[in-house]
Amino acid sequence: MKRLSDEEIITGLRKRDNRVLQFIYKNSFNPVKQLILSNAGSDNDAEDIFQEALIVVFKKIREEQDFELTSAFNTYLYSISRLLWLKHLRNVKKIEIDPLNRDHEERIEFEPPSPVEDKDLRMAIYQRTLMEIPEDCQKILRLTAQDITSKEIARQLGFRSEGYVRKRRHFCKEYLVNKIKEDPEYQALFEN
Repeated sequence: MKRLSDEEIITGLRKRDNRVLQFIYKNSFNPVKQLILSNAGSDNDAEDIFQEALIVVFKKIREEQDFELTSAFNTYLYSISRLLWLKHLRNVKKIEIDPLNRDHEERIEFEPPSPVEDKDLRMAIYQRTLMEIPEDCQKILRLTAQDITSKEIARQLGFRSEGYVRKRRHFCKEYLVNKIKEDPEYQALFEN
């Protein structure tokens, strides 16, 4: 299929031309897929987000007859996909935390209290929470704890660059710390 200009893409979408949709999928899906896979998502997540982004574009074109792109179509679609994925991650985080905390609190109520040192409890909370974060984060943090360089981590895990590892490690650390802070047992350590 020949290369389509942004104007041809918008015109084709208005006409619901299937060939234009195929062109968009072929030329715009991979960057969105890479974004989602490198941010705790799956292939299915990538397809869902990409389709949601296309729906947003369809609605925008239908609602605004004089719709004009202010960037390249691929950039526009990627930006929408990125925002949808960030929104999804925020929502998933809220959904995951509540049931986990409630289940955990209910389980604690029925266990007989046993003396345990704060240090042991903190380590147990850390280890349990580490198992709940995305698998790539677990690997990066474990390798970092072993004093393995960013370059070596990138090589072992098949990431593009050291810079990506540093960026991802920063995200993973923040994510882990926030999950630990939300743990009811951890919060109980500071109540008195």
